[in-house]
Amino acid sequence: MSDPQSQDEINEAEWLNAANWRYGLFYHSERDSRPWVPKRSLFGRRRFGGTPNFAKKTARQYLMLVMGVMVLLFVVVVWLERLGILR
Repeated sequence: MSDPQSQDEINEAEWLNAANWRYGLFYHSERDSRPWVPKRSLFGRRRFGGTPNFAKKTARQYLMLVMGVMVLLFVVVVWLERLGILR
């Protein structure tokens, strides 16, 4: 009987599986428990930083929040410029 894999082993196996990387950039794995995973490099080594696991709701929510803040800042800057405050 084989030993069941720990979640850390599952996460590592999923991260190494090339099928979970869309276009080599976007990570999507339901079995990986992490909302953020280490970045991948062209040479198979890990790089500094992380990338979201698009299979996880928390990662998608965080990205939507960041994008929403960026849009809000853009709207505020345009509005302030039209009022003449940023000229």
